[in-house]
This record gives sequence, C-alpha cells and structure tokens, in this order.
Amino acid sequence: MPELAEVEVVRRNLERWWEGRGASQVLVLDEKLLVDTTAPAMEEALLRPLEKADRRGKYLLCRLEGGQVVVFHFRMTGKIVCGDEAEPKYGRLSWFVDGSGWLVFKDQRRLGKARLLSAEEFETYEPLERMGPEPDDLSVDHLRQNCSDRRLLKTALLDQSVVAGVGNIAISEVFWRLELAPDVKCGQLSDEDWENLVRELPIYFEEIIKLSTSDEIKYVEEAGSSNIFQIYGRSGEECSRCGGRIEKMKVGGRTSYFCGGCQR
Repeated sequence: MPELAEVEVVRRNLERWWEGRGASQVLVLDEKLLVDTTAPAMEEALLRPLEKADRRGKYLLCRLEGGQVVVFHFRMTGKIVCGDEAEPKYGRLSWFVDGSGWLVFKDQRRLGKARLLSAEEFETYEPLERMGPEPDDLSVDHLRQNCSDRRLLKTALLDQSVVAGVGNIAISEVFWRLELAPDVKCGQLSDEDWENLVRELPIYFEEIIKLSTSDEIKYVEEAGSSNIFQIYGRSGEECSRCGGRIEKMKVGGRTSYFCGGCQR
C-alpha cells in the first residue's frame, strides 16, 4: 500500500523521465480513473511539458506548463512506471515522452484516482489544505496539541490532518523501533517518547525511500516483491531485536504488527 515513501520514489522517477518535456501521445485507458475531469481535458493537459513533480503526503502533484496540476492518488495499488508498452496489464492512463517511453499509471485494484486542476483550483484544493505537516517538519508541540490523551496514538498518526503521509505500515515499523505497544494511547507517552517519535518518523521514511528506490515500486503483497520491513507482514516470525514472536492484532480497525516480547 503506497505511503509517503512509495509516492516519493515515483516523484523522483518522474523528474528523470518527464520533467521539461511534454507527451506526444496520451491514452486514457480507463475513464473511471478520472475525477471531475474529462478524458479529452486530461489528454490535452498531458501534452504540455512537466514543470515540476511534487509530493504532499500521499498525493503526487504534477505541475504542467501553463499552471494546471494533475493530482494523482495511488490508493491501494497505484503506481507510475516507464516502459515500451502503451497498454500493459492494469494500465489505466498512458502518455509517451520522447527519450523515455510510455509512462503508465498502473493500478491492479483500480482504486487510484487522477484529477486535473487549474492553478486557481489547486491553490484551494481541500485535501491538501487540511493536511498536517510532513514528518520532517513535525514538532512535539504540534503533535501534543493535536493528540488528545484518550486517543489511540495509531489513530492520531493515521489522521492526515495531524501528520501527512503516515500509513499503517509505517506505524507498525516505527512503534517497533521505539518499543511502543500497538494500542498505546497518546496520554501514556512520556516527554521522551514524544521526542523520540518526532525524531524517528523522518529517519524511518528516509531509510524506506532508499530501500524502495527503483524504476517500479513493489508493494509488499505484490507478486515478485520482497518484504523490506522489520515486522510488517511477518506474523509468527522471530523478532530480530529480542527473539520474541511477532504477532498481529486489530487496533483502530487496522492490522498492527508488533513484537510480544519487547513492545509491552
């Protein structure tokens, strides 16, 4: 499932593949990908050069010459790849960039979305306006002000208005690093816990970006992928830190992985 790290890898790839150039051909393969945008409008927009590829939280923002912005939200299985095929399996949108090839939005579960915004619409785009700071801009004061004592810490961190880009995988991994119980409540954290959390989140994402960097991001449950995580998806295995057993449980309606030995 794409979180901040996976979207950032795609953003960096698009800088290499697309920035400064427009497409010479565009194919909308699945109009259900588009939100409040017609296929002809998207096709016309993508013919323009990409001025800059940005990211905010889990959103990929493609700023085009002339001011329009294409906003991609990958949801569960979305990704953008570069290749020789215009219509590969799971392809939903394709555009050909000279010198690179076909850029394709692939999406096995077909839940991802793309929206074309004018410069004015982008300035007031609500999902971005209400988004919290990125992990590397996070402060202890901000977190504590937005995390009530009785709230589960996991639920608070999944709230994109509290911190942007954090997802279920990151929470399992960071909680393991900090030896926090999966169901810990915000009011149970010490001052040191808050400081460690703010310090560790950007370190975690920086490391996962490096491990994920490739021409095609692979999700942990995708065929042919390898599990790069310490505990996520490793229920029943041995904890590499203490030798305890990795378990899983539902917290806030989402599956959490944790070590029963060192995350008490």
